[in-house]
Amino acid sequence: MRKAALLVAAMAALSACQGTIPERDAPPEQAISAILIGSRFLLPSGETRNGLTHVGFESGGGRRAEVYRLPLSGGEHFLYLVEPGVYRIAPTRSLFGFYQPQMKVVIEERTYQLAFPRDLLRQPPYSVRPTKIMVMGILEARVMTALPGQRPQIRVTLDDSIAARRKLVQDTIRDMMDPRQASATRESAITWSRALQNSLMDILSEEQQRVLYKPAP
Repeated sequence: MRKAALLVAAMAALSACQGTIPERDAPPEQAISAILIGSRFLLPSGETRNGLTHVGFESGGGRRAEVYRLPLSGGEHFLYLVEPGVYRIAPTRSLFGFYQPQMKVVIEERTYQLAFPRDLLRQPPYSVRPTKIMVMGILEARVMTALPGQRPQIRVTLDDSIAARRKLVQDTIRDMMDPRQASATRESAITWSRALQNSLMDILSEEQQRVLYKPAP
């Protein structure tokens, strides 16, 4: 029994090294914030919902850093609860806590691997404030058309344009209020409604400012 308990503890510790998968669509608690991120998986034939990948989301602070592992599946949006702080997108970690240089994307039961995109690493830090929602954008994985005899390549980017972030918030509000959703999801939507509305207003304000300060041709 003792050996079994030690084994379970060791496995739990190793799992923690990979990062915590945050709660999704859960009601906010005191001093808890959230991020909103969507995903899109594209084949040469068009978009598919049959896709899955993971990214890391980490704060600074050494051993006290918050390390999250974000699962992203096709055509969905994710409201993940995280602790307030300043975060960056990062590669996922192995069981032993080391960064994995390769990003894995599964689309239509086929696995693609690529070096973790520099565009994601170069994203500016995300300042997540208490009880607020940080709208990140839509992670897009696109399989490129391959020449005959060549392996198809995949490209992963983050669409954080104003239009993408605005649509992400609007779709989240619409879907969470859908009467077909589970009651827990609808209750979460009611709790988060003010934060979602504030996020939408911030994005619309940002859009308006860009229109006002658009440089003359």
